[in-house]
Amino acid sequence: MNYEDHVAAARMFLSAAEILSESGMGMAAAEMVWGAAVQAIDAANHSMAATTRHAGSNRDRLRIVQGIGRAHGVDEELARGFEAAANGLHNHFYTGRLPADELEENMRLGVSFARLMLELADSPI
Repeated sequence: MNYEDHVAAARMFLSAAEILSESGMGMAAAEMVWGAAVQAIDAANHSMAATTRHAGSNRDRLRIVQGIGRAHGVDEELARGFEAAANGLHNHFYTGRLPADELEENMRLGVSFARLMLELADSPI
């Protein structure tokens, strides 16, 4: 996939998350937000001046997020969003263990994270 493909996929997953959430399918919506986050990170990775290798693990993704966060002065915000998406939402898809209020907060953080990553992917460092 190239930059544009990752951006399109992230936007599609965010739209799907909204539809699924409104339909009462919170577990599926949670995974769509995680998917949007991964695609947004991959888009940002493509847009970096010296494109790094494919982010094959969450450790790689976190490294990309931290670098972009430092470069743009939003490292704490990105760290919270990544944590919510990777650990809260992705795990909720498999376990369904988040209480409704925590799911709502993780969804808010995850969606904001994916949107901010897309914005930062489209801006120079």
